[in-house]
Amino acid sequence: MRKKINEIVIEVEPIKLDDNGRGIFYYDNSTFFVPNLLPSEKGQVKIFKIKDKYIKDAKLIKRLTSSSNRTTPICPIYEKCGGCSLMHLNYQAQLDYKRQKVENLLHKFASIDIKVQPTIGMENPYRFRNKVQVPFRKEKGKVVYGFFEENTHNVIPSSDCLIESKRACDILKYIKSLMVKYDIEPYQEDSSKGLIRHVLIKESLHFNEIMVVLVTTKKEMYAKTNFARMLVKKFPEITTVVQNINPRHTNVILGEEEEILYGTGKIKDSIFGIKFLISAKSFYQTNPIQVEKLYSKAIEYANLTGKENVLDAYSGTGTIGICASKNAKHVTCVEIVDSSVKDARKNGQINNINNVTFIKDDCTKWMLNNKDNVNFDVVFMDPPRKGSTKEFLNALKEIKPRRVVYVSCDAVTLARDLQLLKDTFDVVEVTPCDMFPHTAHVETVVLLQLKA
Repeated sequence: MRKKINEIVIEVEPIKLDDNGRGIFYYDNSTFFVPNLLPSEKGQVKIFKIKDKYIKDAKLIKRLTSSSNRTTPICPIYEKCGGCSLMHLNYQAQLDYKRQKVENLLHKFASIDIKVQPTIGMENPYRFRNKVQVPFRKEKGKVVYGFFEENTHNVIPSSDCLIESKRACDILKYIKSLMVKYDIEPYQEDSSKGLIRHVLIKESLHFNEIMVVLVTTKKEMYAKTNFARMLVKKFPEITTVVQNINPRHTNVILGEEEEILYGTGKIKDSIFGIKFLISAKSFYQTNPIQVEKLYSKAIEYANLTGKENVLDAYSGTGTIGICASKNAKHVTCVEIVDSSVKDARKNGQINNINNVTFIKDDCTKWMLNNKDNVNFDVVFMDPPRKGSTKEFLNALKEIKPRRVVYVSCDAVTLARDLQLLKDTFDVVEVTPCDMFPHTAHVETVVLLQLKA
């Protein structure tokens, strides 16, 4: 039997934004979260109650007043998509929010009270993504693509996302027309039928090169060679087309098997004039306009003089380590993913980098096994969104580098990790960098220094 839900409509004024950009207000000794309502704005909201318990998420019915920080979102599907959850907040206010968010989370989860530096922003916070991945589905007999509605797998059709490049949007439209032409069915989650699950597009900022990845449920695909040739004919800047096979019933987009349909399976881009090869599975920052600002701050914090031994942990394809190598004596990049290490070694070769060593290993185990043989002056760490591990952080405290530069893509896990490091290292300076405008996500660079 379904629980009876009572609806209550009240007038509220949020006191602040939460970590996801929702307005926070209090009612009847409970905390509620409402999207698209800013502090100092008044609005009518609907809250829901099951017996004696409230559902914490509220729904905005009508905004009664407007904040001076409010702006009108220019995306036509802004409210349906939910991807750009801060687009109703003007850009300077977004940057201020992210600085305050990092400051609050460091205080809340790490008891670290430090004045966080202003967020490094963009001149034009649109059309910045170099990586697009969209699901293809069939609705009412028609092929559609777009974005999953927040907290669902319902596809909201979108032909032009304003944070993605215009070329990527045009390519997606053409792929849809080719699917219709060749009668290629998109994937259906409920029945697990259909062929094309996702399309992934990676684009170079500094070279006229684009990669298209067709993620399919099986290797057999009708006319796939012609499909790739027609893509390249229509868009000559597409230099490689890859088929990625993912038969699993999973939310993970890419599978293990690949077939190159055209080109080399890689494109190249550059950071500080250093070339980097990018494959379908390579991690590469999705905002190439901001990446030099991010890495400049990280290298500035490292304070390299050319005499330091540097460790780049979670090194991926070696981007930070290679970029820092010209100012260091030697850099050791350690990464556990085999394909990333192979790409990193190739990146070192094509740039004639001779003072970087690339090692495939678990960085925690490698540090502990080599702590008596290697003395690192500086450690760069750029872990995934889930943050680091206690084992890695304890190993870091054992090898005692003079400086640690932590690059984080999640301020919550950053605060958790700094809580474990602060008995050995002082948190000297913290700078957020806006890699994801219009969202609540924030990249953060932290300088830690070994206690005297």
